[in-house]
Amino acid sequence: MRSRTLLVIASCSFVVLGLACVDLFHDTDFDTFCTSSPSDPACAADAATAPDAAVDATVDATVPHPDFCAWTSSQAKDQAIRACAWLGACEGTIGESSFGACTIDAQLAYDCSLTPALRPRGSVDTFWACLATVKSCGDVDRCVFPGGVQDCNLVTSGSFSGCGANANGSVRLECAGPAGRARGVEPCAMVGKTCSPEDNSVATCSGNLAFACTKSGCSGTSRTDCKAAGTRMLDRGNDCAGTGAGKCVEGDAGPYCALGADATPCAPDSPPSCEANNIVNACIGGAKLRLDCGVLGLNCNVSQLTSIDPTSACMVTGSGSCNPGSDTCESDNRLHSCGRGAFFDVDCTSVGLGKCLVNIAGHGACTRPAN
Repeated sequence: MRSRTLLVIASCSFVVLGLACVDLFHDTDFDTFCTSSPSDPACAADAATAPDAAVDATVDATVPHPDFCAWTSSQAKDQAIRACAWLGACEGTIGESSFGACTIDAQLAYDCSLTPALRPRGSVDTFWACLATVKSCGDVDRCVFPGGVQDCNLVTSGSFSGCGANANGSVRLECAGPAGRARGVEPCAMVGKTCSPEDNSVATCSGNLAFACTKSGCSGTSRTDCKAAGTRMLDRGNDCAGTGAGKCVEGDAGPYCALGADATPCAPDSPPSCEANNIVNACIGGAKLRLDCGVLGLNCNVSQLTSIDPTSACMVTGSGSCNPGSDTCESDNRLHSCGRGAFFDVDCTSVGLGKCLVNIAGHGACTRPAN
């Protein structure tokens, strides 16, 4: 039986049947759902993720870092689809880890031709490089949980989200039902963010200042973007240490992550525009950003562009667009997901995973490989 030392978070929330208070994350031995119900399809896994297997949280240093820039756009897309399907199958999806949103983020990381001046670096690069090389759910665990897999304690009613402890501090987990693996996991580090608790039962991916945010700007290498979140302000920015030149710069349009040395100069006051074939042209802090939204399966819409996320101009709006939400199964094998207004699909078996299933919360994902 596994035993892990994890942060215990006392969590209370009003749910349909009344007030429920639980410890979200477990710090003693327990019988997991898959221990008691090993035949359940969600428990199909390779030996590296079996309930009694010890999980080594250290990324395997013997696996070479993929040369993203050696991949064509088509190869980068294939790698993104595979990586995100495995992430959802092994960890469960919430937020940015939903298949559609994840696939867009992964393509931006893997396709050097898309944003050569905004390449991932640091912990963001480490995460995407790790996910590109996975061959088992044990490998995915090591990418997502630097401090070792973090499990949930029993949740008797409703569901709760919280942040991991210590080295897993940038991981958001959704807990529900029996003790054991989280129902859904969002590695906030995939987009250069951290995890912050909103209250005792809800957490979110945010910028480093979280709910201590008072004004937008730069805070070290982090770009702070203060936005209303209920009655408080939440930092919706990210850490520029994970992208481009690795530093935050304040400009007339707000804080931005400085583009890397590959960027060409441009007139700072030149307005963003869409070229034919859905190509974004923008000047970010005197450096030119050119992004082909069509490669991502998206359209160019510069009205959506912000300095906080210059790739936000790529999206689909209006007729034919979809609303991000729970991923669904189009068939036993096909996962269907919405990201930035466009649909994304994958045949689960084509990337070495089990069939598509929707869990009790309505989140669809491929299931773990049978062996």
